[in-house]
Amino acid sequence: MYDRKITTEEAERASIAEPAPPRRRWPFVLGAALMLAGGGYFWQQRANTPPVTPPVAAAPAPALTVTVAPATSRSIAAMVAGDGSVVAWQELLISTEIGGLRIIRAPIEEGDTVRAGQLLAALDDSVLAAQLAQADAAINESVAFIEFARTEQARAEELVRSNTGSRQVVEQRQSATRQAEARLLSARARRDEVAARLAQTQILAPTDGIVSRVAVRIGAVTAVGQEMFRIIRDGRLELEARVPELELAALRAGQPVVVSHGGREIAAELRIVAPVVAAETRLGIARVALPAGSGLRPGMFARAEITGAPREVIMVPASAVVFREGAPQAFVLPEGESRVAMRRLVAGARQEGMVEIRDGLRAGERVVTAGAGFLADGDMVRISP
Repeated sequence: MYDRKITTEEAERASIAEPAPPRRRWPFVLGAALMLAGGGYFWQQRANTPPVTPPVAAAPAPALTVTVAPATSRSIAAMVAGDGSVVAWQELLISTEIGGLRIIRAPIEEGDTVRAGQLLAALDDSVLAAQLAQADAAINESVAFIEFARTEQARAEELVRSNTGSRQVVEQRQSATRQAEARLLSARARRDEVAARLAQTQILAPTDGIVSRVAVRIGAVTAVGQEMFRIIRDGRLELEARVPELELAALRAGQPVVVSHGGREIAAELRIVAPVVAAETRLGIARVALPAGSGLRPGMFARAEITGAPREVIMVPASAVVFREGAPQAFVLPEGESRVAMRRLVAGARQEGMVEIRDGLRAGERVVTAGAGFLADGDMVRISP
């Protein structure tokens, strides 16, 4: 065989006769299908999503209708309060000065009113009465001896003047006279001692008063210094009112006081302020003199309101003061504004429905009086016509 040479014309005919292989178009078709599916899903989700509405502004809280009143400046009398026990103005302790004697009379009972010099008790004085009689006898003997000694002395002096006696005898008689005079003075002193002891057997009231205690009875034997009676001098009572130390400076003797015991009120007077303050309690004592017939008794508990000198203070109605966070507060409404501001206060005395404000408000500032208990700081309010 031999190789046949292919001409150009044959090659061209061959290329026309054989069909060309097909192109790969499926990736493009798949991509287009996916795009169409995604677009349809997006539009479907958008159609199902509800439209977003813009936020609506919150409606303002309704305003509370309140009434207001201005803080006013007033002149009030300073009121200092205290409390304590009723005690005796002066309680006298009556005791015996002599011991070993039996009580034979005791006519006084507790609560009795006595006068100065009145007999409270009597002791057995029989032994002392005998000693007094013996002392009187000793005095009489001494007086007789003095008379004899003086007579002998005068006789001796007369003999000396007549030159019939010695000077030595005169001196002896003078010495005997002086000894007799000394014995008389001693006898008189002894008698005075016995008489004084005898007087001590009569227990007498040293002053007018009320017997608050009787510690002895008939038949008891006394000892020196033993307590027998207690007497409230002149029957005067007073109240030992305990007062905070910071308020003592406002107190003066003579200030009027109202003492309260239960439902009773008793007009009294401040007698004195004790000069010492108790370090443990920081309280001073104001002694209030109670009038006669007050009906109070020692040991009773009472309260005192002491009226001091007038002073200028800021006051608001009591209904304007509320307690928040453990302290007094008030709601202040400035002029031209509709929101209240809570203000912390330092409150003082209360008087006739008003409260003293020591710090936190100025005169003229408006405070909420009705409705304050329902408010909070910054609340909007409307003033009641």
